[in-house]
Amino acid sequence: MRDPYEGSAAEFRRLLSTARELCDAIPSDKRAKYELESTLKKLRQDLTEIRETVRVVEQSGPDRFPLAPGELHRRKTFVEGSEKEVARLERALHQHSAHETSLDASRPTTSLAWEQEQQQQLLTTQDQALNQLGSSLSTIRSQAYLIGSEAEEQGGLLRELDSDVDQAQTALGAAVQRMDRFVTQADARLNGWCVWILIVVR
Repeated sequence: MRDPYEGSAAEFRRLLSTARELCDAIPSDKRAKYELESTLKKLRQDLTEIRETVRVVEQSGPDRFPLAPGELHRRKTFVEGSEKEVARLERALHQHSAHETSLDASRPTTSLAWEQEQQQQLLTTQDQALNQLGSSLSTIRSQAYLIGSEAEEQGGLLRELDSDVDQAQTALGAAVQRMDRFVTQADARLNGWCVWILIVVR
């Protein structure tokens, strides 16, 4: 049966090295704190698995897992040392968190007052901007109303002009008809006079 210890132990050592680096980086990198929390959680899980593999090997005896002399003791020592190192890193993380909480609680009142003042100024600026926007919208609405009124008035004038044009066209048509009748009558009279003149000349 394959001994799972070596693979688990190698992965654990890699994570433990990463956790140490993250712990050292916390003062200068706030993200390191959250990454360390996640890494320590994984280390706890891996350590539980490694402890279980050591227990299985110990209970199964040398016939099932033939180990070199002292190997089982070495593994137990590794588990114990790893427990202490993980606990140390957890304490360091807790101390960093407590220190940050202490700093937050001890911030000067003047700083809080300054932040509140900045927030109030921001709200005032936003209110002024909203008031200006409301005034602009009111002006635009008034202009739109005036434009609509003028457009309606122009439409009325155009309708009146169309009516006048129609009336003028009707009157012009009637005048043309009268002119045609007059020309026709004049032509008839002229033809009559021409006949009489020809008769007299003969």
